[in-house]
Amino acid sequence: MSDHKPIVYKNCEDVPAVVMSEASMLWNKTGAWRYIKPKYCDKVPPCNQGCPAGNDVENFVRLAEEKKYKEAWLSIKEENPFPRVCGRVCYYPCETACNRGQFDRAVSINALERFIGDYVSTDTKIERLQNDSGKKVAVVGSGPAGLTTAYHLARLGHGVHVYEADEKPGGVLRYGIPEYRLPKKVLDEEIQDIINLGVTIDCNKKVGETIQWEALLDFDAVFVATGAHKSRNVGIENEEAQGVMPGLGFLKKVAQGKKVHLGPRTVVVGGGNTAIDAARTAMRLGSQVTIHYYRSRNEIPAFKEEVDEAQKEGVHFDMLSEPVRVLVDGDKATGIEMRRTRLGDPDESGRRRPVSVEGSEYSVDATTIIIAIGEDTDLEYLPSEIQEERGRVIVDAFGATSRPGVFAGGDMAIANHNVAYAIGSGKAAAIAIDAYLKGSHVSDIVAQTTIGEYGAMSMSHYIEAGRAHAKNRYTKSVVSYNDINLNYFEEQERSKQTKLELSERHQNFKEVHQGLSEDQIQNDAQRCFHCGVCTMCDTCYIYCPDIAIEHKGDAAWGYDINFDYCKGCGICVHECPRNAMMMEDE
Repeated sequence: MSDHKPIVYKNCEDVPAVVMSEASMLWNKTGAWRYIKPKYCDKVPPCNQGCPAGNDVENFVRLAEEKKYKEAWLSIKEENPFPRVCGRVCYYPCETACNRGQFDRAVSINALERFIGDYVSTDTKIERLQNDSGKKVAVVGSGPAGLTTAYHLARLGHGVHVYEADEKPGGVLRYGIPEYRLPKKVLDEEIQDIINLGVTIDCNKKVGETIQWEALLDFDAVFVATGAHKSRNVGIENEEAQGVMPGLGFLKKVAQGKKVHLGPRTVVVGGGNTAIDAARTAMRLGSQVTIHYYRSRNEIPAFKEEVDEAQKEGVHFDMLSEPVRVLVDGDKATGIEMRRTRLGDPDESGRRRPVSVEGSEYSVDATTIIIAIGEDTDLEYLPSEIQEERGRVIVDAFGATSRPGVFAGGDMAIANHNVAYAIGSGKAAAIAIDAYLKGSHVSDIVAQTTIGEYGAMSMSHYIEAGRAHAKNRYTKSVVSYNDINLNYFEEQERSKQTKLELSERHQNFKEVHQGLSEDQIQNDAQRCFHCGVCTMCDTCYIYCPDIAIEHKGDAAWGYDINFDYCKGCGICVHECPRNAMMMEDE
């Protein structure tokens, strides 16, 4: 202390109005007091872990908030070749996981993804990540799983040949999802992005008929994703009568532009998404439609939003009813006999089991009966060495089958039959196939490629993990709602998509959901908490009592902590709005 000169005030006017120090305190390195220290640590936003396709949701939302729409699109395309498709047909589990949903309402992530995909010009090209490897992969099936695998393998430098049994690629995206939900122009443009990477799509080639399984074994690896296209039978009398048709078969005929005569009254049996799509399609073809389902509205498995839209459009629902037999005149269906059910104890799915009410039968007139009670896979073309169980190919977490070099995904291999899960399984298989072709196994780096504690796999993480001397810099800690400092946020209305007027939905297949405007997109992007990810909001910088937090120099992103002076008080961590910091032991 003897090195410091005393401060002398010559008069009262020189004395500060408040207590302050005019001498430097840099000599007092208070960091020596510390036993714990703060650390910047980007954690996993729940939306990222909740996305079955493995999107970096927080990142593309942030880029959209900054109006960097092309960069946001490229961020999605790193993981998912179908932002425009998913922005229309995904059931958005990311929004279910969104912490904002517990505060007011979830961020409109699905609509944001659609806007980003639609906003960016289709002329924007996706580049390959690696040069030609010389390896060739066969992909059987061009649905969302098969095309996703082809897309990622092509970007990783492998040659890909896709075999498709139908006349056009797309699988369930083309033939199972109606035009009013997914315009085929949108689908075609995103498939073209895949073709532009050098992927060959060979249509009208069905394995087991126009091409034999043995021919596929000439490739270095095979990925099989032929979906679940066999509609289940109810098992009732006269089910084969004229005028009775399967739900997917009906949707496919309409998608192909074939003439389908339904007559004035259509009955749809089932409560899944295919049943709802079939009912709304039949309504657009001019028929009066009633859905019969053997559970209540609360147990119906179809997406709630689609069920609500069907009801608004005029589709009738007759719940707690099951089919008994098809009524016929000769070989033509004239109606269906139904029977009432009641709900009993929960079954293995957790939903209450329907129980038949004896003596409650009643008849319903119908000119067409559409059966949509689920779909099964067709695995007859596969050799016996590829193991199956309960109608699905047995695969490990990365899509590998019982035969080395053969992988499978999508609806024929996974329990969750929806587009996002199919995309996720296709990407996981692409990563596994790439590792296989390089003589390794993806399990060696699975901790670095999986998002969060149990999420999908990340292609960008996989690429990073494959670089020399790469370290696992991706935390597994997922930020919960209770981790967010809510004092920094205010309630704000979620943007609402405009929809086609009900009066305009009959007799045509115009797209129902119209998306969000750019102003609405900005409103919703700014509602994002950015859970667990530093946004350089300066809260830590402002609150640090030791002025130990500094901006990184040369316009670099982030902060430095001067540990000569940081006492480890933890105020920065406590105040961080989004839990992007943590305290750790010295």
